[in-house]
Amino acid sequence: MAVAALAALAVLAAPSSAGAQPGAPPPPGYGGGGYGYYGPPPDAARRGLTLGVGLGLGLMDSDSNLTDCFGCGDDQPLALALDAHLGVMLSPHLALLGEVFWQGQGVDGDTFDWIGQTMLMGAIQFWLTPQLWIKGGLGVASLTLHYEDFDDELDTGVAVMGAAGFELLSSPWFSIDIQGRLASGSYDGIDDHVNVGTVGLGFNWY
Repeated sequence: MAVAALAALAVLAAPSSAGAQPGAPPPPGYGGGGYGYYGPPPDAARRGLTLGVGLGLGLMDSDSNLTDCFGCGDDQPLALALDAHLGVMLSPHLALLGEVFWQGQGVDGDTFDWIGQTMLMGAIQFWLTPQLWIKGGLGVASLTLHYEDFDDELDTGVAVMGAAGFELLSSPWFSIDIQGRLASGSYDGIDDHVNVGTVGLGFNWY
């Protein structure tokens, strides 16, 4: 009778024990709404080379009357600004750049005469947050007056630049930012400084 009782208990316990045993894991893509495993997410950090271009508008000013527009009255024309950079990401939040920054502004309301300043600089850009960045640059500047029939290169000097921007569109591979720039060219040969402030959009690839 004891043997029969033990046999009955074994038969009753068998289904519950089998249900408690862990089964083999389902094959990839099975269950869970059909979502399979595709490995870790891609790295969102910016690495390697970076390049960018920008377009802005602003004002140019000098210690003398070099940037004054004659015949324009009280309304000085806006300066057009273009910039381009090429560099490398030293870390996901720090970039070392070579940068060209050009500004041009009309100086005569009756002709197409204008003054242009070109800056070639080395620059450092640092992201304070994933979208907010600051930048500083130092290099050489060239100042030229462009008349209708000839160009007059006035002087070369030292260029300094500071900028800040915020990325309106941000991804590991591309960004669009709004940025403000302040820059100054110092020219000992003509004893003058030409300053510029601009606001514009930048387009950047990583």
